[in-house]
Amino acid sequence: MKIIIIGNMGSGKSTLAKKVRDVTKLPLLQLDSLWHSTDYSPKAKEWFINQQRLFMKQNGWIIEGNYGGSLKQRISNANLIVWLRVPRTTAVFRVIRRSIRFRKNRQYRSEMPDSFSEHFDKNYLEFLKFVWLYDNNSVWNLIQRYKSNSCKVIVIKNVKEKQVLLSQLRRH
Repeated sequence: MKIIIIGNMGSGKSTLAKKVRDVTKLPLLQLDSLWHSTDYSPKAKEWFINQQRLFMKQNGWIIEGNYGGSLKQRISNANLIVWLRVPRTTAVFRVIRRSIRFRKNRQYRSEMPDSFSEHFDKNYLEFLKFVWLYDNNSVWNLIQRYKSNSCKVIVIKNVKEKQVLLSQLRRH
């Protein structure tokens, strides 16, 4: 299986990805971990995209994260797209809660590199605005345009649907 897990920030992608990895035993690439280990330069962006390409050469994998600049290539290579959709208020609340927890205990987001830090500043407010304005329609259009005919799309809106997905994966 080649699985991508996408959705708004704060939708639970990282947590679900780890559970899917535990069930399927597939290698997991968490894009935040990869991207936030760079200096965010144009050269880093090339490296970031190339690392995804190399990872996708494996027979099976899970890639978790959005990153629109490389989403097309992940969609076109996936045979299962798991799209987490939560209300924007929930997403913003979870992002703020996650940031506070991370500040108190770095292990809360163990996938993040040691060099990563968050500051409650103007940039953070811009990030929250980005979370609020997450464009589900654009994501849906990308999925429809670039997914293969054999690719299955599962939209998950709550915890119960996550459990159903994990149960289905256990049976495979």
